[in-house]
Amino acid sequence: MALISACAYTTDARELLDLPDTVLYDGSPYSAINAFQVARGEYRTSPNTLEGALVAADLAILPDVFERQRPDGTSLEVRVVRLPEGGYLRTYTDTTRRREAEARLRLSEERLALALDSGEDGIWDWDLEAGEIWISDHWMHRLGHEGRQRIAMSTYVQFVHQEDRERVATALREHLKRLTPAFACEHRLFRRDGGYPWVLTRGRVVERDDTGQATRMVGTQIDISRRKEAEARVEHMAYHDALTGLANRLLFRERLDWAIRAAATTHDRFAVLVCDLDGFKVVNDTLGHVVGDRLLCVVAARMRAVLNEADTAARLGGDEFALVLGGLDGEGGARRVAERIIAAVSAPVEIDGARVEVGISIGLAMVPVGDADADEMFRRADAALYEAKAAGRGTYRLFRPGAHARTAVRGSLALDMKEAIRRGDFSLVYQPVIDVTTNAVVNFEALMRWHHPERGAISPADFIPVAEETGLIVPLGAWALDQACREARRWPEPIQVAVNVSTVQIRDGLEEAVMTALAGAGLDAQRLTLEVTESMLMRDADDALARLHRLRGLGICVALDDFGTGFSSLSYLRRFPFDKIKIDRTFVCNIAEPETAAIVRAVADLGERLGKRVVAEGVETWEQLERVRQEGCTEVQGFLFSQPLGAADALAFALAGAKRSAA
Repeated sequence: MALISACAYTTDARELLDLPDTVLYDGSPYSAINAFQVARGEYRTSPNTLEGALVAADLAILPDVFERQRPDGTSLEVRVVRLPEGGYLRTYTDTTRRREAEARLRLSEERLALALDSGEDGIWDWDLEAGEIWISDHWMHRLGHEGRQRIAMSTYVQFVHQEDRERVATALREHLKRLTPAFACEHRLFRRDGGYPWVLTRGRVVERDDTGQATRMVGTQIDISRRKEAEARVEHMAYHDALTGLANRLLFRERLDWAIRAAATTHDRFAVLVCDLDGFKVVNDTLGHVVGDRLLCVVAARMRAVLNEADTAARLGGDEFALVLGGLDGEGGARRVAERIIAAVSAPVEIDGARVEVGISIGLAMVPVGDADADEMFRRADAALYEAKAAGRGTYRLFRPGAHARTAVRGSLALDMKEAIRRGDFSLVYQPVIDVTTNAVVNFEALMRWHHPERGAISPADFIPVAEETGLIVPLGAWALDQACREARRWPEPIQVAVNVSTVQIRDGLEEAVMTALAGAGLDAQRLTLEVTESMLMRDADDALARLHRLRGLGICVALDDFGTGFSSLSYLRRFPFDKIKIDRTFVCNIAEPETAAIVRAVADLGERLGKRVVAEGVETWEQLERVRQEGCTEVQGFLFSQPLGAADALAFALAGAKRSAA
């Protein structure tokens, strides 16, 4: 603060007003000081109503307190005190910093008001002493509670979904007790239209009393409903079959484990049913995969209609289903359910004007008390299924000790496989994978075929499981690697070859088989891709991933096949740096559906962020190609481009593709 009168001044006044010694000195007349200030334009930045009085040096008409701004931007508060004996005492206070702070505060308040009006977040301010909470008008409007910015906290608590209140209260107590640096909780909040959107509420205590008790808390709320919906879709994808919506193998296993535990502690009876469709392959081969997929969805819906809400129906893959039944009165109850399923599934279906009929065979095993785990229960039901198929199909069989039908069938197939390996009855075909941007051939997937001299073509879905169970997959897989690498050596660089490998191979000599095949063919390791499925990683995952890491360290690519068909996809992506993600064909078949397209887009986005190529399998139409391209897939594979080709045709296809790329 500076003080000045007509006869005395302080040093601060000279510096504050920027007056020279020749103008401001003890006894200098005010008129001279004022004339000097007028001459240099001191008052030009003052309000018009004030400028006249200042220029005229008429102290009598000046207000007692006023503010003016000097030409250099300094803000001054001027106070005029009229002395009893005559004369005036004038003080000057530099208010520049205060005015600048006030201006910044006004700007912040304007920005906050704009954010509250236009943003998605809600702001809240809780007065703990008054028991009231203030909520921003914009947020209350979104919740449908207009005109109620300040409400009692007891009322607001009722807005929180009943199932979430205890979780919210616990997180809040922990923060109020200083156990957490901030309060954060995801919960549902009542909306006036009856909905319960998910929100993320964050906040912290900003004021406490002398005893340390919180008196004020402020925070934000964000609508996270879309994220929760996306998480629910991903979780559903992890536990459900993408085509039918039934439980997948992983969820089936969890439910079966639970049923076994419950059988040991309750009086409820449980049963496991394993089911195969009869005649489905004929429908698939004659009417196509689209009709086959729609038929599987009808079968799934009919199964659900037969079961109780607490029962579990799962699709394990292809036309294989499994059920866990609970609340049974014994074998009789399980038999009645099996009979109803057979009747429901066997009813004709109209699909695109075609009358389609399939049957179903069921193997049934009752869950005992304490003497079997989930694997054993599944084996029992599977053995009973083979008895049902041997009995003529379209029926069911209850597992009895000593049932050997399944073992006999698979044993016979295993013996034939040994002879087939010796004779060289197995062959490889190659299906091209195409880059969606350049239309160039990226790689060929090697697929195994077996033509039995008596039975004809045997599906890989039939002989691969037998090969894995008997260990024949090890020599068969080594042969496939050797053949595929030798064939790839003939293709133009850098076209790769992809070979599927099983968990049995990984545990038993895969690394040696790969190195031998590469060395024998003279093929660069970077031109070989090993495709592994999610189910393959479920057993001995740590060991399998360690071996795959070593192979990848040699330059070999590793792809995650059939992504999304039902296991811990996301967890394996986190634990292993796959080079490619292959989206299962069931997603491509249904990509016209918005939800399926959203899942494909999410996987493609994930692949892009992780630096991985994303392959869409089973592309059969131009419309599917355009959709997967739009959703972000980088490579495609399917009948639209080519069926699996023999070695000579694959070479011709590769050479033709190379010529097109060069042109």
